[in-house]
Amino acid sequence: MQRNGCKMNPMTGLIFAGLFFGLGLGTVSAQEGDASADPASAPEAADASAVTSPAHRLTDPEELEAFIDGVMAVHMRSREIASATISVVRDGALFFAKGYGYADRERRIPVTAEKTLFRPGSISKLFTWTAVMQLVERGELDLEADVNEYLAEFKIPATYPEPITMKHLLTHTPGFEDGALGYLFVRSAEEIVPLAESLAAHIPARVRPPGTYSSYSNYGTALAGLIVANISGMPFEEYVEKNIFEPLGMDHSTFREPLPEALSPSMAVGYLREEGLYEAKDFEFISNFGPAGALSSTATDMARFMIAHLRLGRYGDARILEEATARRMQSRIYTLDPRLPGMAHGFYETEINDLRVIGHGGDTFCFHSHLALLPEYDVGLYVSYVAAGGFARLELLEAFVERYFPVPEGPELTPPADFAERADRFAGTYRFTRHNSSTIEKLTALPGTISVVPTEDGTLMVEGLLEQPMHWVEVEPLFFRQIDGWQSLAFQEDENGEITHLAFGLLPFMPAYRVTWYTAPAFNYTLLGGGILLFATTLVSAFRHRKKTREAPPIERWPIRLAVAVSALTLIFITSAVVIVTAEGIEIFYGIPATLTAALVLPILTSLLTVGVAVFVPLAWRGRYWTTGRRVHYTLFAVMAVAYVWFYFYWNVLGFQY
Repeated sequence: MQRNGCKMNPMTGLIFAGLFFGLGLGTVSAQEGDASADPASAPEAADASAVTSPAHRLTDPEELEAFIDGVMAVHMRSREIASATISVVRDGALFFAKGYGYADRERRIPVTAEKTLFRPGSISKLFTWTAVMQLVERGELDLEADVNEYLAEFKIPATYPEPITMKHLLTHTPGFEDGALGYLFVRSAEEIVPLAESLAAHIPARVRPPGTYSSYSNYGTALAGLIVANISGMPFEEYVEKNIFEPLGMDHSTFREPLPEALSPSMAVGYLREEGLYEAKDFEFISNFGPAGALSSTATDMARFMIAHLRLGRYGDARILEEATARRMQSRIYTLDPRLPGMAHGFYETEINDLRVIGHGGDTFCFHSHLALLPEYDVGLYVSYVAAGGFARLELLEAFVERYFPVPEGPELTPPADFAERADRFAGTYRFTRHNSSTIEKLTALPGTISVVPTEDGTLMVEGLLEQPMHWVEVEPLFFRQIDGWQSLAFQEDENGEITHLAFGLLPFMPAYRVTWYTAPAFNYTLLGGGILLFATTLVSAFRHRKKTREAPPIERWPIRLAVAVSALTLIFITSAVVIVTAEGIEIFYGIPATLTAALVLPILTSLLTVGVAVFVPLAWRGRYWTTGRRVHYTLFAVMAVAYVWFYFYWNVLGFQY
């Protein structure tokens, strides 16, 4: 569900090459079968709830099918896609829908857009936010009220004077830390607990005042779903069925886990590519945080949902939101910089070639999806892939927009004449606000940084967001445009003029803050690497001089033995941790394995032994024990051992913090 580091790259020539093949990898399109049976398949006249669409090139379903087939032909190979499903709506009707690949590779069951269920992941949140806005519309929920007013089972701690409101949850600005390890996903239906019980057991730390900086939060959306359940008096999944699925005729959609018996046979199998082969994975249970990502649905059901929002709450004769509420839901209420896309009431904005797109992405381990609405054109696109990564969905969206909604090329971007003199103020390492702070999961934030480096040609080079570095030109103070791309970037400064944050237009729900040198990857990796080298040489030296050590006085012998113990235990811990985490793979997200729990005893032991080493160093210099060279070596050793204790403490490795 949108894990940290959404990495996409701009559309490449590889995709364009695929457009000319037109290979039919799928089995069902909107033009096959009895389209008249679906009320969404026949165009309807525009009414007061729909905006007249300007001209565009999306006019021929067969041409669109050939285009999508070409993109999919490339993606299935280059992105190792096991299967996919897609739907496109236009002017209040289903325009195109098709499945690609096999829902079950072993049984050779093809994907069909009308019947095959995929897991949209965090696109589920749009249903939660729609439910929230329904309750707002009915006067049963106040977006500005303290969420604790709607919670009976537990309360969110009052860490800050400002309360968390539903508006903060809608915009991912409640100030929660992130978390997932051991509870976001569970292995089996037997581990599913009531939503209130799950949320009460995993209240995240509040790490910043609400309303300041956005930080994508599964917990916040699940909390909103619990509030929907509390106000309505029915389980969240039942509320969505009665108030969204039934009015829209979404008969092949559910938040229930395990899947209802009638839908279970239609579920696409999740696959991950392992050692060159597609390996089938078990169904992913997300019900403990269900409102944030537990939806299962078909492409054509998702088309109905898109139509309802594009038609400002109406689908055929049914209505899930009043027009004013639907317009409000699509309106922006948060952005770090007004020149950037921002957060609406649950939707987030993107700008592709200056075209406003609202929607949501979604990820599970096996499924990667995107829902994009183009309100100006009354067009929507939904796609879900079974794959190892989420690059393909955004490449598809970019290709779709560039083909059917082209804009003239703008003037060439030219760096300001004085930018080279100011460029260094932007340089540095930045980390996304979305990470854990209070548990061992904080360690996963260490590698997730953005590097900003000035170039000789007056641009900024940014690495860490996409697969390839990106280059940017300042077009306004603190505001940049991507060279050979459509993305935007803004920096934020404090009252002293120091750069503190950056935000990408691609990720309005997750800016990045400038990190201090000692929390940056470079320092920490150097620390770990230097420690491994020093501890290894200490063991080698101790082994070579073991006879001399045995004959030395206790005051000289025991500190060496302490250093040997610290070295050995540290190397054992690092080796075992790497082996365990590598072997576990994604399984570690289901819970800390017993082997890693056992390994976490070692940092505690080494930290205690380090105290003895640190105490002895000044005694060695005062008493002139050993040679000068050995005293220098063990002084460096003590400094490194203390630095490792700091590392364990800062990154929550010391103790059993999970």
